This record gives sequence, C-alpha cells and structure tokens, in this order.
Amino acid sequence: MKHVPGSGPERDVLDLVPHPRYGTAVVPSGCTATAEDIRSSFYGYSDRTIYPESAILADFSRQNFTTFPRGYYVDMLAVCRTCARPFLFFAREQKYWYEDLHFYIDTDCVHCSACRAASHEHRDRLRRYAEHVGRDDLDLNQLAILVGDAVFLWQAGTLHDEQKLRWLRNLARRRIPQDRATASIDRLIAGLDPAPR
Repeated sequence: MKHVPGSGPERDVLDLVPHPRYGTAVVPSGCTATAEDIRSSFYGYSDRTIYPESAILADFSRQNFTTFPRGYYVDMLAVCRTCARPFLFFAREQKYWYEDLHFYIDTDCVHCSACRAASHEHRDRLRRYAEHVGRDDLDLNQLAILVGDAVFLWQAGTLHDEQKLRWLRNLARRRIPQDRATASIDRLIAGLDPAPR
C-alpha cells in the first residue's frame, strides 16, 4: 500500500501508478490556498479528490478556454481508463499541459503515465512498421527494428497477417540470423504452430 502524504482516508491508495518525473507523492507548492478556494476556481474540481498543499496559481493569459479558466492547478487523484489503476494528475503537469502546450482547459487526464507511454510506443511502432514493411532497401539494423516492431504489434493484437509474419521471419533468418529480433520472431511463430502429436 502506498501512502500519499497528508491526512484523511482518501490519501491511502492501492497500487498508485508512479509518474516518471514526480513519483507517487503529492508535491507541496507552498501555496496557502484552501480547498474551498481551489474548488471554487474551477468547476471540474467539485467532485475530485484534491490535495490543496500542491496548488499552483494559474496564469489565465496562457490558458486556452472559452468561458471560465482554471484559477489553480492542484494534484488530484484519478483512475486510469485503460488499466483502472489510481494515479495522481500533478499540478505541475497541468501547468505544462494548459499553459505551455495550450491544451483546452477542460481537457482531463484520463490515462496514467504508464498507459500513455504504452499508447505512444504502440502508435510509433505501428507508424514505423507501416513505413518499412514494403521496402526492399532496408539495411540490417532497419530490418531488425522492423521485425521487432512486427513481433510487438502481433502480440498487441494489431497485426493479423500470419503469412506476412512468416515472410518477415524467413527474411530475418536469411539476412540477420544471429540477431535478437530473429530469435524473437522464431519464438513467436513457434507458439503459433500446432504442437506435433
């Protein structure tokens, strides 16, 4: 059980997903705003678990909003839509989202940092796979990356063409027989083949 600093039963959470930069603990800011001040500064805080000691005063001039800005950013508890684990959406991260990246102020963080990173990796590998799979001028390193991407995407349930997978395995055996990617695709295909009787 992880403990988020502070008092109150809502602070004890199971399996809190760590943020790569901020970890799992509330980051105190030194701001003296009360919970009521913070909740009244943005309608989206009304039903959220917030940690007032982390509040950061917002700069309205840098926010993208139509009617009401956020008066404060505050660490708040959320549950990931992908893995259903709790995580903290940090005030410092919100400030970056809304003032530097200019995300619309009503945009909420609905995925933990681990699931967001996995989604980015999946998207990047799929894009790279699509760019390279039809090329016949790949160097040995590019081929190894392509084979690794194919294995990843197959295991993620994105690729379904077993013949294409076997073609890549045969190409890898010819051109990069000692590479880890070849061993990986060999293991994957061995798992697809029915066991001998």
